[in-house]
Amino acid sequence: MWSLLVGFFLPPVIALIQRKGWSDGIRALVAFAACIVAALGTCYFNGSLDGRSLVSATLTVVVTAIATYKGFWHKTGVSDAIERLTNGKAKE
Repeated sequence: MWSLLVGFFLPPVIALIQRKGWSDGIRALVAFAACIVAALGTCYFNGSLDGRSLVSATLTVVVTAIATYKGFWHKTGVSDAIERLTNGKAKE
């Protein structure tokens, strides 16, 4: 259950990290790395840092993050707004 919640709220966090000027490949790698880190944290705090739990948590976080980004965060404009704000601050 925690992996689903983490995956739901992860796209805005990823938007804080990513920059508009990065290539699609770099943006995808950063998003995937964030999902792995989030899954590691989920497993650690659940007390189940074994291979099977980590794979399960990673897949759950990745799929949930992609689905909620495409179905919610991107359509509402939240992720794009966060990227615009953080990109603007980085240039100043």
